[in-house]
Amino acid sequence: MSMPDDDDILGELFHGCALAAFVDQAIEEGWPPDCEATRRRAYRYYEEALAEKDAAKRAVPGDKSE
Repeated sequence: MSMPDDDDILGELFHGCALAAFVDQAIEEGWPPDCEATRRRAYRYYEEALAEKDAAKRAVPGDKSE
């Protein structure tokens, strides 16, 4: 089995969101965090991050129509 390079698993958007969700859930409810609540939170964070990336792509520099 090979070790991941610098673009390791936590560098991927979903896995970063999953880690953040795990930590936030553990802080909120204690140890160990509920698996299902953590899963739902991770997907919510992921969907929010994707929406932010999409909005950034759609933003046109210099556009003052909004």
